[in-house]
Amino acid sequence: MDRIHLNQEDIQKILIRLDVLEDRIASLEAERDQFKQVQGNGEQATEESEEEFSDVNISISSLFETKLGEYGLAWLGNIVLFFAIAFLWQYFNDQGKSFVSLVVGLVSVGSVFILSRLARKSFAYLSEIFRLFGVFILYFILLRLHFYTNNPLVTSGILAVSLLLIVIGVLYYEAVHKGSPVLVGIASTLAVITAFVCNSTQPFFLISLAGSALVVFFFWKYNWWKPMVYVLCLTYFTCLVWLLKSHTPVAKAGEDLTFHFAFAYVSIITAVYSLVAFRKKNPLFPESSILTTILLSGMGYSVLILVLVLSHFPKAYIPFFTIISVYSIGYSIMLKLYSEWKYSPALYALFGFFAISVTINGIYHIPDSFMLLICQSFLVLVLALWYRSHIITLINTFLLIFLAIGYYNLSGELNSVNFSISAVAFLSARLINWQKERLNIKTDFIRNIYLVILFFSLLYATFKGLPGQYITVTWLLISGVYFVLSILIRSIKYRWMGMANLIVSAFYLFLVDMAKTDLIFRILAFLAFAIISIGISTFYVKKFKKRDAGPEE
Repeated sequence: MDRIHLNQEDIQKILIRLDVLEDRIASLEAERDQFKQVQGNGEQATEESEEEFSDVNISISSLFETKLGEYGLAWLGNIVLFFAIAFLWQYFNDQGKSFVSLVVGLVSVGSVFILSRLARKSFAYLSEIFRLFGVFILYFILLRLHFYTNNPLVTSGILAVSLLLIVIGVLYYEAVHKGSPVLVGIASTLAVITAFVCNSTQPFFLISLAGSALVVFFFWKYNWWKPMVYVLCLTYFTCLVWLLKSHTPVAKAGEDLTFHFAFAYVSIITAVYSLVAFRKKNPLFPESSILTTILLSGMGYSVLILVLVLSHFPKAYIPFFTIISVYSIGYSIMLKLYSEWKYSPALYALFGFFAISVTINGIYHIPDSFMLLICQSFLVLVLALWYRSHIITLINTFLLIFLAIGYYNLSGELNSVNFSISAVAFLSARLINWQKERLNIKTDFIRNIYLVILFFSLLYATFKGLPGQYITVTWLLISGVYFVLSILIRSIKYRWMGMANLIVSAFYLFLVDMAKTDLIFRILAFLAFAIISIGISTFYVKKFKKRDAGPEE
């Protein structure tokens, strides 16, 4: 017979299916036994007294009682045992007998492991709990050899951390050997605790980075996504606590590299979690786990960078965000070419564009930076065509709205920015209409937003940028341009914009020009208004009363 070759992934799938079948069979057998007990008690109840009928309730609750007695009490007993050994160790240590406390602790750990060995056959679950708490006790004793004690038996911090890492490494080995994601989470938790108690930048971030890399590797090899998400949250939370704890700002640039290292390590940790975007689809883990990991790492990284910049680099953050923008845009391009998850390039591209915006603002400052930020909005829309991303297009639209509102509230006096908003809004609307199928846009909602921005921003730009006597005439010419555009591209939207612009011009003509404008400019404005109004009227009479008019947008 031909030999059947199975790879590691196929074996993992088979083992998971077998575990599911075993659990299902055990559940069915338990339900069958319980049903038989209830049925037997029910039959006896018809013949026996009311007092005996109460036995049915006891049999129904026996499954819960069994699990509570077997599992709950096993955990409770080991927790109490842990504190008993810890207090015993503390007693000898407080007496100044550090070596005796170490011997007592090690003997206690050895006893717990012996109990685990003896109970392995008859009490399998209790044996595992003994083994796990034996590791906890050993970790606690080794931790107190140097940290959180007034009488450290081990004076070298490097040696103390090395002993703790050996215990954690053994726990990782046990997790792989037994195929247990829970042990991975426990080992990673101890690793994060070890990193935090080091109270030193390099060991803290190196251990955090190693723990993050391990859980990503386990996800890649064994599809263990739950410990990865858990360790991700725990790592970023611990890094945040570390940054808040180290609140003293750097005195001079280049004098202390501690927080420069912090930026580098946090960025590398985020890049490690970003590798999940290259993971191929697999039924052994939910597709939502990829998006969850990307979003959580992005949000965690944003919070850490914000705290780092505000606390230590409020005036020297430009290099940081330049690096972030280059990495994010480059990584999004790689994901576009090689990743199966279509949303991932858009997420990293948006993060990169946000970093670019922060960099621009850091170089040119408000309000001068608005010019480049508005132009960047159109550039983002152009790149959205290549990404084929509806998400980028939608978010970019609302970012342009926020930029415009922020600019008008803060300044609104720069003609270059005023006319740039109008130009970007018009070009964006035309680009979206031209490539709406490529962008997977089904409605005109986004395009209408750009047209609304165009209408109001162009009125504002001409009002601020032109002398008062030319405003009405200019608005009338803009109305004419809108109507010409409606003919060329056969769009009713531009006709409505032209009519609205004409109404605004009329109000301005009678309310402002009649009182403030010189007579010659007043005559010019009224003549222009009359000519354009009559011309548009004849246009409607000749063209749009015909039933055979062609289809419009």
